[in-house]
Amino acid sequence: MFIYQASVDLIGNVKETVPLQIDSCVAAGYTGRNQDMVQAHIDELKKIGVPAPYGIPAMYWISPARLTSDRELYVVGEQTSPEVEFFLAEDDKGSFYITVASDHTDRELEVISIGKAKQICDKILGDSFWKLTDIADHWDEILISSKVQQNDQWTLYQSGTLSQILQYKDLLNLIKKDSPAGQYPSLLSGTIPVIGGDAIFTPACEITMTDPVLNRSISKRYDIIPLPDRS
Repeated sequence: MFIYQASVDLIGNVKETVPLQIDSCVAAGYTGRNQDMVQAHIDELKKIGVPAPYGIPAMYWISPARLTSDRELYVVGEQTSPEVEFFLAEDDKGSFYITVASDHTDRELEVISIGKAKQICDKILGDSFWKLTDIADHWDEILISSKVQQNDQWTLYQSGTLSQILQYKDLLNLIKKDSPAGQYPSLLSGTIPVIGGDAIFTPACEITMTDPVLNRSISKRYDIIPLPDRS
């Protein structure tokens, strides 16, 4: 069992620390509610040689130890890029918590194996979480976005709402039917299309989740540090 100590922002400007119970983690893929959006993501990846997935949606299992809130992400080589998503996990009482996340992925390895490409990169989580019950009634209005750094300038890379991704209940039902889901599976939701359709390999990324109803947001910037790719 992997225990993740989550700093939770509750309504009323109250904070508490909640130990999230995680015995497995899935990086879901191709989870768009709109099939045109799903095809757009498949087309994005085809441009860099990634084959079509084995199924839609697709479940790629990774080690929970890959989950981190570090601000520096070490990767092998130069061909990695972010994917903004939501991350969901629960405590031992069955309450769920959500934060913004980046399913950072090795695009070069993805041509060979999507599962291995997911596993090789740590997954960046926001520094704070929200309680799911606080946002459930306006779930589809939650905004997620990512920015990437290019030539010392920040560029909007992805932007959309959770209405573009399968509902969390549907995703949880899917992963509980898959393997190796345990009693406490955690979830990286799958992403939204890249603006312009081309993957960008960047030295830094900023991911953001915004709640326009409760007027709050979670932002996380991290730097990507490439290590030499040697045989």
